[in-house]
Amino acid sequence: MKRLAPLFVAIGAISYGIPGSLFKLANHDQVADGALLIATFLIAFIIFTLIRSLLPKRQKRVANRKLKWLVIVSGSSMGFTNTFYLLSLSYVPVAIAAVMMMQSVWLSIVISCLINRKLPTKTQVISVITILIGTVLATGLFPLDHAVSLKGMALSFLSALAYALTIQFTGNVGQELHPFTKAQLMSAGALIVILLIWVPTVWPLTHISSAIHWGSITSFFAMVLPLTCFSFFMPKLSLGIGPIISSLELPSSVVFAFMLLDETVTGAQILGVILIILAVIITNILPLRTQRQWK
Repeated sequence: MKRLAPLFVAIGAISYGIPGSLFKLANHDQVADGALLIATFLIAFIIFTLIRSLLPKRQKRVANRKLKWLVIVSGSSMGFTNTFYLLSLSYVPVAIAAVMMMQSVWLSIVISCLINRKLPTKTQVISVITILIGTVLATGLFPLDHAVSLKGMALSFLSALAYALTIQFTGNVGQELHPFTKAQLMSAGALIVILLIWVPTVWPLTHISSAIHWGSITSFFAMVLPLTCFSFFMPKLSLGIGPIISSLELPSSVVFAFMLLDETVTGAQILGVILIILAVIITNILPLRTQRQWK
């Protein structure tokens, strides 16, 4: 299974790149944002609850109530991430929203430095600069030949911030739990946030069958498949490899936006995407090589 771990993590990362295009297709089918998100996370919660119910009793057990709520709270950030991301798609193409989401890489570095009260390393500084240059190219800010919605970019940046906070504060919570138990609790936290934010916007209910149809599809690609792949196979990867493979989400978003939505992809955008992926590799590989050489 360890040999297959990179493949399944890659599948999970590529899966994360699909929902942005699906959200836009659902909107074209007159499905409201609130109905789509509620259907997506409710279906994911039901699926993980059913799977968890089939587990042996010892694998369903959570050590204590505090741990249970920590995992639920950690999942709640997924609700904020998807809320901001979906809102941003009303103003910017999927490719730009995905690029802004990748700002979570350098935001995680900054948050870590602030918490630990340490200056970033040279490698981290190079990585941040590379990501910012790649972002300018990939979002079409240079050369600026068309209008770019600052509101849309701000919303997708907030999505990246929510994701970075998730990585920083909740990455190690509940490691001792069975992957499906943890996934069910995290999906519960995300669903609570989605319901609190979006329920007031869905009345009166319209296009319910379309919402369930698109919610089922987005639930699979946004929650069920990636959470399953990451929960089971990410721990089997060598240190630093997981984030690199996960960066496949960005080119996946661009490719599927091109295939499903016929969005235009320029040479500058492709160069920007490559630079951002290189920055992820720099951040995770160079420190490991330096540490090995020192030893």
